This record gives sequence, structure tokens and C-alpha cells, in this order.
Amino acid sequence: MSLLDTAKNLLQGQNRYRLEVQGCSDLLDVEHFTGREAASDTYRYQITFTCTAQDLSAQQLLRRNASLTFSAPINNLMGLATQPSVAKRVHGVVTDFRRLSGSADEARYQLVIEPFFALLRHQIRTHRFFINQSIPDVVEQILREHNFKGWEFEFHLEKEYPKREQINQINESDRQFIERLLSEVGIFYRFGLQDETQTEVLHFTDSQRGYVYDKTLPLNSPSGLSD
Repeated sequence: MSLLDTAKNLLQGQNRYRLEVQGCSDLLDVEHFTGREAASDTYRYQITFTCTAQDLSAQQLLRRNASLTFSAPINNLMGLATQPSVAKRVHGVVTDFRRLSGSADEARYQLVIEPFFALLRHQIRTHRFFINQSIPDVVEQILREHNFKGWEFEFHLEKEYPKREQINQINESDRQFIERLLSEVGIFYRFGLQDETQTEVLHFTDSQRGYVYDKTLPLNSPSGLSD
């Protein structure tokens, strides 16, 4: 094999996608994934990966913090000696995990990463009510009940939202309730990353100023995980 062929194989062997789960020290090698993101909805990434550990369990990984990092492509050998730049990072919690198959050398697994906010779908309220509170006040109260810290959510609101005499939650999950209230008054939400911790932040806004502008996206031909 020529030196050129060796260099080409090295470059092609660099996996640009890095999966990490809190408390798991094993190398998780991303095989493929699908992702969905939308305004006023939670993102969801389903990731299939391989690992030399044959016995990863749901107990180890479920509800743990996790991240999927997208690195910029390495186009030359000089790039192998430096840390690749990060093009995108998804942070959330593992909401689903399963073992798909195994061989003598490794096992294949699949997990799902969603924001912590997605877990609010599991908290169903038969009936409760809020007295003399505005919709942003109610949303903040519910988030704090689920141990959201102050820096994990932000309101960027231009309109005034008066206090209401009574707001009822009947047979709804906390997530359904929040989304219903927001849709009634034209507030939408999206997710971003906190600069220092690189963890997700929930942004609420009621104007176009809440959109993210000035983003340049590359256009590449499909080529598996090396595009």
C-alpha cells in the first residue's frame, strides 16, 4: 500500500460524530443516527452505536446526561494532529436504550437523546389550578418544580402577559399543559446551548427576534458518515 493510500485510509477512518454518556467510560462508536428538530417541539436523536462492552444496560444509561458532537471534516494529514473543530453539539438525556445485537468483538446498541424538558410528558396531573398568575409565571413555576435552574430557561418576551384569575390543568401532562398555554398566547420555544456548560437552555419568545440568524450551513453530497 502506498503512502497516499495509507493517508486516505486514515482520513476516512476518522469518525466525525462523538457520543458520550455521563458515567459511561466505554468508547461508543457512532454507526448511524437520525435526528429531528423543530420550533415549539423537543428534538429527538436516535443513535445506533457499537461498543466492545457486551453488557451495557438500561440501568447504566437511562436518564443520564448525554451529548452527540459533530466535528468538522479533516481534509489533510495535518488535521489529524489537532483537535477537530466542533460544528454542532446536541445535549440532553437518554430517554430510550436497547441492545440490538452482538458478536465476538463488539455489541450494537441504540439510544435516544432528548432534552430534559421532554421528560415532563410523564408527569400527568388529574386536576390542579393556579390563582392570579400570568402564563409565563405558571410556566416558570412548573419548570422549577422539575428542578430547572434559573440559567436553564430564559424568557425573551416583548408583549405584556396579565395575571389571570384562574388557570386550570386537567388530565394533562406538564409538557402538554405548558405547550397549550404557550400556543394560546403566541409564545414559542426553542433550545440552545449554554456557552460555559455546553448543556441545553430552553428559550421562550414571542417575536421574530427569537429566531437564530447568521448561520452558514455547508452543502455536501451524501457519503455516509464522511460527508
